[in-house]
Amino acid sequence: MSALRTALALSCAALALAGCGGGSDSSPVETPTQLAAPENFTVGSFAFFSWKATPEATRYELFTDPDGPGPQPEARMGDAEGFTYSSFNQQFNGSLTTGRYRYADFINATYRLRACNTTGCGAFTAAQVFDIAKSISYEFPTGRSPLKTSVGNTSLESLSRDGLTLAVALDNLYIFARSSTAHPWQQQAMFSSRATRLVLSADGNTLAVSGFFNADAPPVQVYQRSNAAWSLQTTVDATQTPPACTQPCKVIADNTALSADGNVLAVTGRSGSAGSDTNTVFTYLRTGTAWAPQSYLAPAATSVGSAMALSGDGRTLAVNGGAFTRTQFTTPPYLYVYVQSPEGAWSEQARLPAGIMNFLDIAASRFSTVKLSSDGNTLAVEANHLPGNQPAEFNIGTGDLTCGSTEPWNTAPVPAGSYSNAAWHIAVFARDGSANWRRQAVMARSGVQWALANDGNALFYGGSLFTRSSGTWACP
Repeated sequence: MSALRTALALSCAALALAGCGGGSDSSPVETPTQLAAPENFTVGSFAFFSWKATPEATRYELFTDPDGPGPQPEARMGDAEGFTYSSFNQQFNGSLTTGRYRYADFINATYRLRACNTTGCGAFTAAQVFDIAKSISYEFPTGRSPLKTSVGNTSLESLSRDGLTLAVALDNLYIFARSSTAHPWQQQAMFSSRATRLVLSADGNTLAVSGFFNADAPPVQVYQRSNAAWSLQTTVDATQTPPACTQPCKVIADNTALSADGNVLAVTGRSGSAGSDTNTVFTYLRTGTAWAPQSYLAPAATSVGSAMALSGDGRTLAVNGGAFTRTQFTTPPYLYVYVQSPEGAWSEQARLPAGIMNFLDIAASRFSTVKLSSDGNTLAVEANHLPGNQPAEFNIGTGDLTCGSTEPWNTAPVPAGSYSNAAWHIAVFARDGSANWRRQAVMARSGVQWALANDGNALFYGGSLFTRSSGTWACP
């Protein structure tokens, strides 16, 4: 692994990450000292490091073993370039600047940290693993599901349901695979691409890429794997829209979704006199290796598609029409549910009230997301309750909370242009055999991470696991 150089700062003192060498089969030379191993040392997504400051430490040494238990030697990360650190409440945080280094250099790595001062260095922490799968997904008995964080519909990482295929967008587009969760990742492909949204099909064989920094790039690129080899299968140009679309008609890939087998693609767009807002969702169908526009769905709203999900079977689509923002309130947003007939035609099946949030100002980071089960019969939406600014059918009272709330529930009117920290929740809707939808549960927990199980019978939210049996949700 290339020498990684880092920088560390605490108040006005510059702390260098330097030290002795070592390896998988030999430990670094120890200098006796009473310094304890740093506490709370963690390694997160994109090699994000944090730990609690050690009393009397003036610097820290970070070591990496790039292949974990493999044959490559452990080595120190260097004395400073490539990391940016800040201290807050005696907690160090830092992330690896990956522009100069290959993602493959640290995806299988383990890390150890120790505190040092003028008398020497103390004990090492236990080796920590860069577990990318755990940081971006939750493992249910029915397979892994994407773990929503606070960054809206921008996603730089995407994982297959079995956890064996991974796509990452950094300086380039990387695709990794492994034979089992006990084996290391192997780079399977790398493409020159500056994208900010990746959607990998559940089976791991199709990848939709969008959100390019290059204005000349097509809105969507679709890659496919065949016999362990990846290739660009098609591009969706801005004007490649269904013939029936009201002109002017254009693909604006602010959000995308794929079916489990990758044969159905949904992309946001614009049709008619929509101004600058997206007001349409286009669907595309793959037959064999050929893609063709299928349908366009136009809810009676603008700002369509900031929250969107496609069922695993590709026959149910949930998408928001409208959204509340921090700067203003729009027409109360609904979730539109569309279904595909056996003949291939799409139609609106339901319109469900939900407090979709889409913060547009630069300081905001909370976005609503929506998820569908594989069969499309369970829908979960992250929403915010805004009393006084929406119709009664949107109201979520304390009596509606299935398992209470971890924070005092907000019932006072919220001024226009603001939002309620104490009213974030996930509403779970279910479809019965007669194609009727009803709200089945409302969960309110702190935090923004959540995931819905593929079979729709479990929800991970706020560090708790909610489960459903015979249509009833149990509190953890």
